[in-house]
Amino acid sequence: MSKRMQCAVRSGQWAVNDRALRAARCALLLVLLAPAAFAQTTRIASDFEIQQMEKQAASAHDFLSQLSAHLNLGDLRLTRSETTVAHTEYQKAADIAQRERTDARTSSDLARYATATMYASLAEAKLGEERQAFALIEEATRYASDDAKTWNVYASTMRVLQQPRKAASAARNAVTVAEAELRRSPSTAKRLDLDIYRYSLATALDDAGERDEAQRLLETVVASLRTQDFDALRKDAARRESFEIYSTARGETTAYLSLLNRSQLQLAAMYERGGNVARARDVYHDVLTSRSDDATALAALARLAGSGAERTQSYADAFDANPFSIGLIRDYQSWLSQHRVDPNDGASDGSIIRRALEQMARGENRAARSTLDALASRFPENDVVGYLAATNDIALGDAVRARSRSIHVETLRREVESRLASSVAAAPAFLDGTATSATPSGAELRHLLAALQQQRLTPEEHLALDRITLTSTAMFDASAAAGKPGQSVLESGTVEGVAFRFSEPMAFAGTFAAATPLRLTYRVLGVTEVGGADGLLLEPVKLEAER
Repeated sequence: MSKRMQCAVRSGQWAVNDRALRAARCALLLVLLAPAAFAQTTRIASDFEIQQMEKQAASAHDFLSQLSAHLNLGDLRLTRSETTVAHTEYQKAADIAQRERTDARTSSDLARYATATMYASLAEAKLGEERQAFALIEEATRYASDDAKTWNVYASTMRVLQQPRKAASAARNAVTVAEAELRRSPSTAKRLDLDIYRYSLATALDDAGERDEAQRLLETVVASLRTQDFDALRKDAARRESFEIYSTARGETTAYLSLLNRSQLQLAAMYERGGNVARARDVYHDVLTSRSDDATALAALARLAGSGAERTQSYADAFDANPFSIGLIRDYQSWLSQHRVDPNDGASDGSIIRRALEQMARGENRAARSTLDALASRFPENDVVGYLAATNDIALGDAVRARSRSIHVETLRREVESRLASSVAAAPAFLDGTATSATPSGAELRHLLAALQQQRLTPEEHLALDRITLTSTAMFDASAAAGKPGQSVLESGTVEGVAFRFSEPMAFAGTFAAATPLRLTYRVLGVTEVGGADGLLLEPVKLEAER
C-alpha cells in the first residue's frame, strides 16, 4: 500500500482528505466514478471487480477498506441497473462513516473526524440525501480549508448533488492548491494529484456547459498521463497485469489506470458531441487498448461504426460487457427501428438482452415475454429488465402485469407510467352505429387489435364486430401448401400492415402470388399469434386482385 492517501473521483470528480492518513501513516486512493452512463458464457466487464470488492468487504476491518468496498460495490451495481442493491451498499458505507465519526469524536481525533465526515457526505449524496450531504461536507471543509484533496471532496459531493457550478468552483480551488504544491515539491504522486483535480474540474465544467475549457483540460490530462513522468506506474501495471477500473481504487497504479480510462472516455464523448467522429473513434480505441471490454467505449464504437458488420460486432461486444446499460439499449432500439434483424441465438446475457430487443422490434412480443421473464427470474433486482418487461407487457395489452414489474429508477418508472396512461385503447369508429361493412385504415386496425388485447370492447361493440365485414389491402406470406391447379393455398400475412392469419390454410380460386397487394374481404374473429407476435384472427370472405 502506498504511504500517502491519494484522491478519488465520482463521475469525473476526485476527492480526498489526507490529514487523518498522514496521522495514521496509511494510504488509500479513492476514485469515485459515476456510472458511464450473469450463468453466462461471456463475462460481464464488472464481474471481477464485484468479486474482489465482496472479498474486501468480507475480510477487511479497517474503516477505509470497508468504506471503499461498499462505495465500490454500490457504483458497480449501479452501472448494472441494480438500483436497490446499490442503495443498500451506499447505506452500508454511510453507516460505516457515521460510526467512524462517532469513534473519532469520542477519541478527540479531529483529523480522523474530518476524514470520516467527508466520506459520510459522499455516501449521503449517493443516497440522495441532499441536505445531509451538504451539511456534512460543509463541516468537513471547515477543518481543512487549505487542503486540495478536501476541496475535491467538496467538488465530488456537489457533482453528485447535481450542482455543477459549485463543483467547478471547489475543483478550481483544488487545482490552484495542487499546482502550488507541485511547484514546491515535484513528484509523481503530486503530478497524479494535479491531473486528478484537473479532471475533476473538467467534468464539472462540462456539466456546467463550459465545454471549451473542459476539453482543453481533458486534453492536458490525457497528454500528461502519457508522458515519461508516469513510466513507473505504467511498468507496474504491465508487470501486475492490472486492468481493474474501480470507483474506489487503492494504490497509485490503479488510480493512474482509472484516471486514464475516465479521462479518455470523457474526452472522446466531447469529441463525439462536437461532431469530430474520427477523433472520437481514435480515443475510444485508445480506451480499449488498456481495457478491451470497456462497455462505454464499445457502445460508442457501435454508434459510430462505419459499416453494418462493424456495428453488429460492436453491439454484440458492448452488450456482453454490460447487458443492462439503458443508454446502450436505447441506441440499439433506435438502430433496430430502421434495420430488420432476425433474433440471435447466443447464450450470453448480452445476447439474450439483444434477442429480447430484436423480438420486440419485430413485434414478436409473446416470444419477447418468455425471453424477458426468464431474465427477470434470474435478475429480480434489475431495473432495466423490469422496465423492458413492462414495456413489452404494454405492447401485449397486459397493463396489470406491466404495473407489477419492479422498477426503481425514477425516469424508467415514469416512462412506463406514461405509456400505461396512453395505452388504453378505444374501439375504432366503424364499430359505432349499424354499419355492415367498412374499409378500415391501418391505424384503425391497430386500434382494434389493441382493444381486443386489452379486452376493452363493450358488448355492443362485440356484436358490431360479429356483424361487420371489412375490406383491406392484404399481403400474404408464401403459400401455405400446394393447391390444386388454379388454386392458391394461403394462411397468413399483413392487412394494412397489421399481422393476421386464418384459423387454417384456406384454398382460394385463382393464382395469387405472395408479397403482392391483394384485396381481401374478411371478418375479425379475435386475437391470435402470428410468428411470435399478436395479430388478428380473420375469417376470409373473398380474395381478389387489387383494382
